[in-house]
Amino acid sequence: MTTSEWREHEGAEDVNLPAWEDPAVPFPGNVIETWRRSVLEPGAFFADGPFGRAAVRPILYYLLISILSAGLSLTWGALLPTAQPGFVETLAGIMNVALPDAADAVGSAGRLADFFLTPFWAVLSLVITSLLLHLFVLLLVPGRRSLTATVRTVCYACGPAVFAIIPLVGGLVAWIWGAVLTVIGLREAHRTTTGRAIAAWLLATALPVAFVLLGVVLVIARVASGV
Repeated sequence: MTTSEWREHEGAEDVNLPAWEDPAVPFPGNVIETWRRSVLEPGAFFADGPFGRAAVRPILYYLLISILSAGLSLTWGALLPTAQPGFVETLAGIMNVALPDAADAVGSAGRLADFFLTPFWAVLSLVITSLLLHLFVLLLVPGRRSLTATVRTVCYACGPAVFAIIPLVGGLVAWIWGAVLTVIGLREAHRTTTGRAIAAWLLATALPVAFVLLGVVLVIARVASGV
């Protein structure tokens, strides 16, 4: 089925097909154009999107951007080994284990571990984020679309992740920009207001933090009671 035939089949509502899902746009141009529009023109990108369409292609895009971001971070870490600790270094710190003198080798191993674990962490993050967001969409948004629409939104809001390689501020910029894209995407995906989309995002973000804080409080209380 051609793009025009698919659009006719889906109806007038879903006409804004991302380049990544357009068979007429070749690779890697489809990735570049999708990244550019989703990151720099999110309102136009998400408006009237095909949110009822299967999320297979968006998930592939999400994994591709995640792996690309991890690859860029790996390269950056090799150029600046002290920029941030890798998985092995972090684990050693948590376990209070002294690392061998060959710190560079250990750091490289940690960064490689981070890179090869990227698909696993990316999928886990996608599942948890999508479910949490959709939980509060269900509670706050009447007339919302299905979980597929939320998954598609999360996938196409991942573009700013590549900015995490920028020293010092990159991670914060990526997080804030990604949050903005997610709110815009939720608003368009579920045909709701910006306020409701922000509320869903805030609640979905606050819930894991609340559980972590509760866990910390319980641990501290248990330790204090045992003294």
